[in-house]
Amino acid sequence: MFLKHWPGRRGLPITLFALAAIAIFSIGVWSFATLFNARTSATVRGANDPASARAYIFEHPIDTTGWMALADSTARLSTNAVSPVTSQAVAIAALLGPVDPRVLRARMLVALKLGDIANGLSLAANSAAMFPAESSGAFSILRAYMTDATWPAFFQARLVANWPAAESFLLDSCKSGAPLATLLAIAQPIIRRQALSEITITCMGSKAIAEGQVPAAYWLWLNASATVPSPLANVFNGNFERPLAGRLFDWNLNPGGDYRAGFTTAIRPDDSRGSRNAVLTIRFNGRAISPPVAQQFLALAPGRYTLSYNAREIALSSPGSITWTVRCIPSTLVPVMDTAQKQSVAAGWVNYSQALVIPVGCTGQSLDLELGNRLQLAQGLRGSVFFDDINVVRQ
Repeated sequence: MFLKHWPGRRGLPITLFALAAIAIFSIGVWSFATLFNARTSATVRGANDPASARAYIFEHPIDTTGWMALADSTARLSTNAVSPVTSQAVAIAALLGPVDPRVLRARMLVALKLGDIANGLSLAANSAAMFPAESSGAFSILRAYMTDATWPAFFQARLVANWPAAESFLLDSCKSGAPLATLLAIAQPIIRRQALSEITITCMGSKAIAEGQVPAAYWLWLNASATVPSPLANVFNGNFERPLAGRLFDWNLNPGGDYRAGFTTAIRPDDSRGSRNAVLTIRFNGRAISPPVAQQFLALAPGRYTLSYNAREIALSSPGSITWTVRCIPSTLVPVMDTAQKQSVAAGWVNYSQALVIPVGCTGQSLDLELGNRLQLAQGLRGSVFFDDINVVRQ
């Protein structure tokens, strides 16, 4: 093996050692084929051929396109290690185009393949921050190295330096289907330094709830939200005085529709008790009902509780059929709920109070509005019902 100078170009040596490929990196989703853009294929004919790349460089020595073509073409010729020619080509391209996204990706792949993990991760993080539209591949590389010994120090240093892509990395991981444990490992150090957006919290929290990990979603919501609605006992916004924000543990109200769902829901002012308060209003139109109507997720610890609420019915076709119930998530366990006790309040309002027991293992729950039996759902209801002051209090 030896060094050979190109004809007519002094001081530009190219090493002709046995060439090795980078294209089949096991660590990433990119190959050096992705280092090409449309201009490369149009201007460097026969890009798979190192001679063609060299010829292009001879004519355009300061154009990174040729150096990237040389790096790619030499990498294709072997399968085991990074070729010196490939490394040299990428290094020269880095001098000519230090912020070229193709060059950053190439540098990252070379560094990782050579075992310079800290530098490779740093380059991936820089690429994600500088080119958000192309960040998904860099994020995939970062996730692949989360178990590496260099990861904790690298990630902490990035957060201390206010890495602008931190939350984007978390959201991309969530949308990409990363396991909940991986998401929490990414989220915890981020949350110590900044709040998360609702879209990120909802993505992660919905995944946690779907997997029966309601406490994890609850922890995330309380700790990562910029603002949390004031709680009323264990039910947030149980008096409906705060605007709904569509958050994980706020109310999930189905607006319904007169001709679609058999009901409509709204939060409206009500002054029937002598003061003007916001209440949950549900109106039924006699059509078949398509639940759910209203729901809120809870994270009650095992023990005894009291569920209470105020309700008022107006011309309801099946009086007393609409109640609240608490279910476990997942549904393998069932809370024990006593018969509700009723007490008149004023102006047609009735206070309902019901004891319930959350069993051990029921680590997450949903508070759901029940609309009677299957027959009543199929036939529909008529009339209106109002709810206010919904509480779940530990005994």
